[in-house]
Amino acid sequence: MLTVISYNVGASSLTSPKYTFDESPPCNYSEKVTLTNLPSFVTHNLDTSDFTILQTFDLALIGEYKVHIRSEISIPDDYTKTNYTIKFAEYDFFIRMEPCLVNTYTATTKVPSISYNIGAPTL
Repeated sequence: MLTVISYNVGASSLTSPKYTFDESPPCNYSEKVTLTNLPSFVTHNLDTSDFTILQTFDLALIGEYKVHIRSEISIPDDYTKTNYTIKFAEYDFFIRMEPCLVNTYTATTKVPSISYNIGAPTL
């Protein structure tokens, strides 16, 4: 079960691990997946059952987002396929946008010495 997707702002694009919902026994009913509160900066990849966060440097996105995922299947009650029973599974997971990781921080342009003679024009 997918519980947390964690991304550091500024890192390369991220694709989450896959999520799965299983029937027992496997009958291959068509699955309908719905998401609630998925942030706009996250893409749901229905065909591959995962999520993508494209590289971003937007520090305003730092925080935790609670997302609800639900999968349901419709099972015909008999051969006429006039009535169906809905079976579903659902849970919450979190998307954590972590601060950008800084490895080093150095002065790249240093201020040279400043000399000023008192009474001279403004420097």
